[in-house]
Amino acid sequence: MSPAPAPALCSFQRSSMAMAPYLWPLTDSLELGALPTAVPCARLHAKHLAWEWGLSGLSETIELLVSELTTNSVQAMAGQDGQSAIRLRLLRDDIRVRIEVWDADPRPPVPKDPAADGTPGLEAESGRGLFLVAALSTRWAWRATQDPAGKVVWCELDIERLESSPAIDGPAAQPRLPRRIPGQPSLQVRTAAAMSDPDILRRLRDGLRNLGRS
Repeated sequence: MSPAPAPALCSFQRSSMAMAPYLWPLTDSLELGALPTAVPCARLHAKHLAWEWGLSGLSETIELLVSELTTNSVQAMAGQDGQSAIRLRLLRDDIRVRIEVWDADPRPPVPKDPAADGTPGLEAESGRGLFLVAALSTRWAWRATQDPAGKVVWCELDIERLESSPAIDGPAAQPRLPRRIPGQPSLQVRTAAAMSDPDILRRLRDGLRNLGRS
């Protein structure tokens, strides 16, 4: 007697097996108004979370990335009607930290072309933050979203690589992010060779600090 055939999986079962999302061990979300005050709030939140997750050594880098991505989202929503919101999400596993910021502007982020010395103008109103994100993160990209419509700009840090790299001396109920549109490709920007130059990173960091004090 031949064995009975295995029951066929229905479409939603096949879909759930093939599309199971990666479950990050640690996640945290924060929704903020698209206002200039959202930037220091997001940065302080990231600082406390880095300490809670045992990432104090990477806290400054995480804070800068959160600050720049949040600033870009606030600027993207400037002039929009109504009370707009942005959403910050931080995720961590054993090897990486991921930072995501959502806003309702579906237009892709546009990095600003660097100057002759490889760095963008520190007084630039836009695009500077994406250069810094590309310089400090391991990888970054963006994706369009639906429900609600908009985009998520994200970046990742490889924990082991950054913790083992030489330090740069010198002064120095949770909301869910929207679902990705099926089939929507991500635009990933490769880090240029100049991005890893410690002198360039130091100048960028110190320039941003000086702007914050002025």
